[in-house]
Parts: sequence; structure tokens; C-alpha cells
Amino acid sequence: MLGLVLAAAAAGSAADLTVSEIVDRANKALRGDTSHARLTMTITTPSWERRLDVEGWNRERKLAFILVHAPPKDAGNVTLRRGNEMWVWLPRVERVIKVPPTMMHSSWQGSDFTYEDIVKADSIVKDYEHKLVQKTPEEGRTVYEIQADPKPHAPVVWGKVLFWAAVYPGDEVVGLKEEDYSERGELIRTITLSDIKRMGGRLIPTRLECRPHRKPGQRTAIHYRDIEFDIPLEDSFFSLSRLQKGVR
Repeated sequence: MLGLVLAAAAAGSAADLTVSEIVDRANKALRGDTSHARLTMTITTPSWERRLDVEGWNRERKLAFILVHAPPKDAGNVTLRRGNEMWVWLPRVERVIKVPPTMMHSSWQGSDFTYEDIVKADSIVKDYEHKLVQKTPEEGRTVYEIQADPKPHAPVVWGKVLFWAAVYPGDEVVGLKEEDYSERGELIRTITLSDIKRMGGRLIPTRLECRPHRKPGQRTAIHYRDIEFDIPLEDSFFSLSRLQKGVR
């Protein structure tokens, strides 16, 4: 999710990129080595809609600090990721909660993304084998359809992942769509990436929409309002001692 999103830039030609390199660059897109983003998350169901104002910091796909600014009842909620561990600060009840393994598949902030999505943001790179399904030249870019199958004994949720990424001149890689399948081959959810723009010096998808296929009429959309890359972020920024302090 909030670890499933795709795009990046590097030297070389598209012909030099392996399928796994395309996956890696795509996965790194909205994080870079470090990043700071402001975004709006809109959760829609057949009976209600909820909007969150979120600010997030990431470093090296292992550290994340996510702060909710709005709505008022969720303001100040913080999610901290350090490696494979995660904590949540809930200011309304003044509690720090370490997210146990039994909660990792639970919804994050009521959205269609889970705590697992945040912790395993780089799982698609390290836990899966990648193969090219189809390569389609288009005007100004080449679109790759890639299948990711779990490595033996990998601790993953999905039985198969299909995703589409576009390689632009200069080897900028932008993700377009992801489909997550169960071990039985059932399509569980689709994540569509769109509104491709240059932001923070990179070509990125600024809108993501996740649709769970078992819940018709429900979706979660993320809109990036602003993002900056390669900013200095010390290890202490992601410390447990800062969890209750927000960004102060």
C-alpha cells in the first residue's frame, strides 16, 4: 500500500531493465530513499463516505511514520513502522499499541488497505518471482504486464499478483494497475494508479484506487497533494520515543 504503489527513475535504456528491476523501481516510486508526502484518503462504501487528511514520512522501505490530521476524531493518530514491527498511538485514549500478528490483516483506519500492506511494502520485490506476461509499445512509453508468484515458503498473503507498469524515456517507471489473487486464484482486489504527473522531480501516479471485489460498491482512493524526495531523515525520527509527540 500505502506500500503497493509504483514509479522511479534511473540511468540506462528500457532494454537494459530486467523484469525484476522494473518491479523494484516501480515499488520504490512514491517513497524513494526517503520521502515526505501529504495526501487525502477517501473511503467509500454503499452507505457512507469518510475522508482523512494524512501526512507520511518513509525511509528505505523499512521505516515509516504516518500521522492523521483529520477528521477531528482521528487527528493525532500515528502509525509507526520499524522493519517488520508496527505501533499505533491513539491520543484519544492515550495508548500506544504494538500491532500483533493477529491484527496485521485488519483494516488500516477503516480503509481497504491493511497493516500488512504497510509493513510488507517491499514484499512484492523480495518475496516473489517475476515473469513477463506481455510487453506492449505505446506512444511515448512501453507497458509491461508482469506476474509475481510467491517464492517457496515466503510469508505472503497473495497466491499471485499481476501488475502493469509503464517504462518511459529515461527509464522512469510508473505503475498502472495491480491485481491481487488468493491461493485459489480468486481476484480479491484491484489497485488502479492514475493521474500521472511530475511531482517532487519525479514522474509518479498521484491517484490510487483500491477496489475489494468481495465488497461491491466499496473503494479507497488516495490522492497525493504534495510529495518531496531524498530529504534528510534521521533514525531517531522513527523512534518509539517520538510516537506520542507527532512531528513536534
